[in-house]
Amino acid sequence: MTLEQFASIAEIIAAIAVLATLVYLVVQLRQAKEQIALIHHHHKVDAGLQLMSSLSDSQHLARIFAELGEWQWPDLGLQSEEDTIRFTAWCYAWMRTEESIFRTINVEQRATQEQLLRTWLSTSWGEKFWVTNRAIFDADFAAKVDVLLNEIQAEESATADLLATRS
Repeated sequence: MTLEQFASIAEIIAAIAVLATLVYLVVQLRQAKEQIALIHHHHKVDAGLQLMSSLSDSQHLARIFAELGEWQWPDLGLQSEEDTIRFTAWCYAWMRTEESIFRTINVEQRATQEQLLRTWLSTSWGEKFWVTNRAIFDADFAAKVDVLLNEIQAEESATADLLATRS
């Protein structure tokens, strides 16, 4: 093998190494971007949870919001506007937590989360909260919850139809 052939082989190996390095850097950049987006989302969730926790935990803030009367709280059938405000704030905090979990777990792990969401949406108050407040959640999470709600409503309709035919 001549020195010239050896140099050509070395150049090919160097080019392959550079290409492999570039591919590796692209993968690393993509992962870093995903992590930054996830961290940003967690900060948004934490801020919302802190705000709503102060509202759900404080009798004074709930009373003040009830007196202002400008916010549209869903009618959940509770005895007072203050209880409605506290419970709605708790629902918001819970759904923000679910949204955060939705972001951090993979598709295979979502079965348990989806069952919790189904149970929550099956209640009259859970459905009312969601229908009233869905616009404040991220579009992809809202779309997933809407799919679950539609499935629940379809199951309820099918069960009602089955019971009607048996009567």
